Amino acid sequence: MQRQLSLSESEDAISPIIGTVLILAIMVSITGTMLAWGIPQIQESEAYAIYTSAQNNFLNFDADLDQVIIQGEGSSRSSTVSFSAGTFVHRENLDEIRYYYETTTWSSFEILGIKNEATSFAIIDNKGVIENFDITISYPNGTTWEGESSAHIVSGFPALVYGTTAAYSSTENSTVVGGFFVYGVDSLSYKYSSVSGVYKMRLFNGGIVTREPGGLFFVSSKPIIRSISTADSYDSLVLYQTDYNMTTGAKSLTGGNYNFEARNQGGKDSSFEVYSVRMGFTGDSSTALKNYYSTYWSFGPETYSISSTQSTAAANMGFEEDIIYKQDTAFDFRILERTIHVTFNLR
Repeated sequence: MQRQLSLSESEDAISPIIGTVLILAIMVSITGTMLAWGIPQIQESEAYAIYTSAQNNFLNFDADLDQVIIQGEGSSRSSTVSFSAGTFVHRENLDEIRYYYETTTWSSFEILGIKNEATSFAIIDNKGVIENFDITISYPNGTTWEGESSAHIVSGFPALVYGTTAAYSSTENSTVVGGFFVYGVDSLSYKYSSVSGVYKMRLFNGGIVTREPGGLFFVSSKPIIRSISTADSYDSLVLYQTDYNMTTGAKSLTGGNYNFEARNQGGKDSSFEVYSVRMGFTGDSSTALKNYYSTYWSFGPETYSISSTQSTAAANMGFEEDIIYKQDTAFDFRILERTIHVTFNLR
């Protein structure tokens, strides 16, 4: 009887200790879960809220810029931009866009090597009608270069720069059969670093491309492009190519409330009757832009290359994966270059 009582009293002493240990273990587990999962989730939600607030402001900003770009030289607009965190800067030539056009149906070109600072490129007529080309390259400083292709290579010209245009024709006929444009893309660029990663937005050509952590850039506000359509083809396609000029006022902004003034300084209009338009991109925004023009404007992917049997030197230019739109009837293709002067000041 005495031994049995002693054992009973021992068990009563152990049970509260075990209960206390279990309660402590549960509390530690709950606290650890909150620290490991709950707080990061709260931080990520806060970061996303900051980003979406900035995005809504920039979407409104972009809508105002669209009006300034479209309405013509001298048009202006005042608006406000607010963001609680991150930085907003003007970045010149962040991406590169190349436009190629063809003005006939009886020739079709492979062109490789066109890019900023290039001093040579390859060109060949896939249909074999044109053997050699007369090339005229126009530079933004007003100078021009004229020369001929040799063995499908064009060389000897000053390095290409952003804003360069070119036209080419057969050496046997002065009729222009195609040409190209090379542009650097100025961006009004926003970046916000958080526990989730880096959020980015870039405003250019009347649109916005966006990248959220873990993903690629996508079009969140469509670049400006206008058209007149008939049935399943175009009568015209008009694209805007914008540069931003921020010679006065703030050029790099941190969180705050800002007034901005945007003014259209005008620019150059280029127009051609064409049968095809090819677009090439270099930079982080490439995939987003290709998807946008393919989804909404009937452009399709195409790989451009020249075989070594055609020209060893031209084949060494590699290959380029671009997008192209073409149709059997001619349409008006226009590029409207616009310089937008933007000034920011604290509100």
